[in-house]
Amino acid sequence: MDYKLDYMERLFAKISKKKTESYVISRLWHQLNDDRVKFVVQQYIKRTQDKYALADLYLPQLNMFIEINEPFHKDENGVLREIDRIRNEEIARVTHSAPIIIDCDNNIEAIHRQVTEVVNLIKQKIQELGADFRAWEGENTLSVDYHCKKGYLKVEDNEYVRTIDEASAVFGAKAKHKGYYRAGGADIPGRENEIVWCPNSVHHIWSNTLSDDGMVIREYNKKDETARKAHVEKFLKTNQKRATFFREEDDLGFKFYRFVGVFELDKKESMQENKCVWKRISDYYKLPE
Repeated sequence: MDYKLDYMERLFAKISKKKTESYVISRLWHQLNDDRVKFVVQQYIKRTQDKYALADLYLPQLNMFIEINEPFHKDENGVLREIDRIRNEEIARVTHSAPIIIDCDNNIEAIHRQVTEVVNLIKQKIQELGADFRAWEGENTLSVDYHCKKGYLKVEDNEYVRTIDEASAVFGAKAKHKGYYRAGGADIPGRENEIVWCPNSVHHIWSNTLSDDGMVIREYNKKDETARKAHVEKFLKTNQKRATFFREEDDLGFKFYRFVGVFELDKKESMQENKCVWKRISDYYKLPE
């Protein structure tokens, strides 16, 4: 099956119960008629230390956030609710891109006019970027060659690979084998104390959990207390950095390894919890030449 077709089918299936949102996003997609542009729904945005938002629609190549506001976003006077106003301001502050609002407390003609305005804005941004616009290549964006040619990994770009072997190859590394199993990490050539790490959230021996905000991974042996303690003690003696692809099922049901950033051990919390507590120190990694 064509990857882009499968992706868009899953996207619309995900939002099918949100009638207004589904209608508006469908109209945007078809009126734009440009499958070089990737649509992402329910994009996670960290607003503050303890708050996050889910953007209705995100266009990652253009850093555009589109909110599809239904009547409940307004108060009894027809004014945007204070909680939504603050949310939009915080999104603008952290993403450097104010959300574009499509006000659906209107008749269909008014909604259509707004959709057309947004489509024209998308086209204008693509034109302004010119040669710097990076088209969504669908299946090709999962390839090792794609990531190597790009030269870097960035969390907000939603970078994926299919396997541990492919994640390792992106860094010029080779995944180790333990019998029939592949180890979850491999040394990155030319980078001292740096590995590519591919934790699996459903491993039968190891517990690997990624926090909701993507900033912390807790890793520990859930079968053997002695092995668990030894593992923590081993990494307390190192200063290892881990460029990490986390295996997960995404919002559309695809199962891939997603780049979630570079992590370093928080030694104090690891000792307190008797778990390896890895904290993100960067959302960006420059690949070896």
